[in-house]
Amino acid sequence: MSFAARRSEWPQKVLAVLPFLLFFPIGIIYFGVVVFLFSLLLAGDYRGAWLRMKENVMFRPVVALTLLSCLAAIVLERPARGFWSSFAHYQIYLFLLLFLSVGKGDWQGRAFKSFAAGAVVASTLLYLNAADLLPHISLFSAYASYYGNKSIMVGILLALAVGFLLRDITRLASNRQVLLMRILTIVYIALPVLFLARTRTASIIFLLMCLLVGLRCLKWNGRSVGVLLVSAVMLAAVMASSSTFKTRMASAFQDVAAYSQGQKPSHQGIRLEIYALTTEIIADKPLTGHGIGTWEPLYAKLARERDTYAFATPHNDYLLYAAEMGVLGLAALLWIWLTQLLVAWRMPEAEGMPLLMLGLAIMVGGMFNAVLRDAVFGMPFMILLAIPLAGARRHTPAIAG
Repeated sequence: MSFAARRSEWPQKVLAVLPFLLFFPIGIIYFGVVVFLFSLLLAGDYRGAWLRMKENVMFRPVVALTLLSCLAAIVLERPARGFWSSFAHYQIYLFLLLFLSVGKGDWQGRAFKSFAAGAVVASTLLYLNAADLLPHISLFSAYASYYGNKSIMVGILLALAVGFLLRDITRLASNRQVLLMRILTIVYIALPVLFLARTRTASIIFLLMCLLVGLRCLKWNGRSVGVLLVSAVMLAAVMASSSTFKTRMASAFQDVAAYSQGQKPSHQGIRLEIYALTTEIIADKPLTGHGIGTWEPLYAKLARERDTYAFATPHNDYLLYAAEMGVLGLAALLWIWLTQLLVAWRMPEAEGMPLLMLGLAIMVGGMFNAVLRDAVFGMPFMILLAIPLAGARRHTPAIAG
């Protein structure tokens, strides 16, 4: 009986460690997810796990998106190749339901600590790379050079870690040493986001996290003023000190101005052209979309006609869902995302603020990257969302333990 009791705790123990793995290559994350699924299988109590999933506030919107994607797969056009991989990407939120099946518990607090520890390790790797001390092995490839979506995701994760830690300052006991250590940790993680990470998306999310915490701290007591000042210093550092951020933002504004005047944007600003051509694809079938996996061949055809580059995704989840599943698909996606924000609003602040940060980070990230189309983005978000959403039921106040 004691073995059975310990076995039932395995999924929670594994899930508490997964946030630490998010800062490493996707293969390591997949390995952790497989270990979690195996532990879930061995834990038993399948009826209880099913009920926890079914009663969770995210169950209905996630199932709605799954059913709609299945209907689109049956009714709409399928591309000659790449259909099944595209279809699988639309099921990413099913992993969230599996993570939520473990229910609430002490693992949630451990998971946040695990994520913070991973952020400290990731920041250290970026510092080592800046000092040319990082070993040149594949494990650290996303830190040593720009490695596509993984490098972008590392920056986003660090920005989220800063937000979580800033939020925690308002809850700390009146212990100056603990408060000082927390502030130093925030600065240690924030500096790589500002100066070393190679992503504009992370910089924008960083600004958003600081703004959220700053607005939260508009209560004029000593600790809140301190947090507000830390947030203000972070924002000032972004605007004044980081030449990397200023260069990125200036380039973005220049691309917008050039494209609005009919000129070609830079390679960094090519997303503007992708968005414009994707809206033409959407306009052909706005209600139903063209079918799952059809964006890439349709865009490639349009790119050949316009003598421009072809891409694998439109770097925008809103446009991707609208192009492939129409208004109905986009509505299903927004139902999920708005539900996350609504649940965050209903939760006690200690649990609701991290969920609000995650929800907004996904929605902002989805404007500039296909965060659900690529598991490098999608799986980490599902793991992190499970922490505050575990135990959030439809029929009771959404409290995440």
